[in-house]
Amino acid sequence: MRNQVARAAYELGDLDRAESQLDAATGLLEPAGDPRLSGVVWESRGLIALARDRSEATARPVGERAEEARQLFERALAANRAVPDPHGVVVQSYNVAQALVAGERWTDALGVLDEAAEVARTTGDEPMLPRTDLVRAQAFVGLGSLDRAVAATAAAADRAASLKLFAKLDQALELLAALADRAEDRPLRAACEEKLRELRRNMGLEPPAAPPVAPPA
Repeated sequence: MRNQVARAAYELGDLDRAESQLDAATGLLEPAGDPRLSGVVWESRGLIALARDRSEATARPVGERAEEARQLFERALAANRAVPDPHGVVVQSYNVAQALVAGERWTDALGVLDEAAEVARTTGDEPMLPRTDLVRAQAFVGLGSLDRAVAATAAAADRAASLKLFAKLDQALELLAALADRAEDRPLRAACEEKLRELRRNMGLEPPAAPPVAPPA
């Protein structure tokens, strides 16, 4: 419960409150005795470290917070391997890859993502595949491989659409539109933006277009 309150505070951007809840949760881990609970607390701390990495980007050396996050996610990954919990292994590997991307360790991130995707495919954890594809696309962008970034993002969009993961589809389409803009592919950008508008209208995130006003009689 402490971890869930911390996640709510994290989503609201109140990182100090989130960390105070996790401090309280840490004292409860030993009597609970389940390594997965330690894993979720370390995961939450890692997510907070990544959020601070983004907010402190101009004040700290590149990758300092990202490395802190990576170490926390690695601890969470080890906890899930100890159970073992295949879904937890995939999730924490995905988180490790996000931290590596934030630290500009693009090639290392791709290696972790390949392993995570293989576990996801083997165990039928299909919803994690579009997530790994999106982080893979970011790593390719970092490596300057725009074509492969576009391909990974398109794969993420296709998988998200087939699984009805509309929030991930929204992310994929938004990233694909940005990549199309960088590649000066105007038809692809226009198609993505149209799909985004349609998706957001259907999700209730944008008001529907007003009906045309009838001309005066």
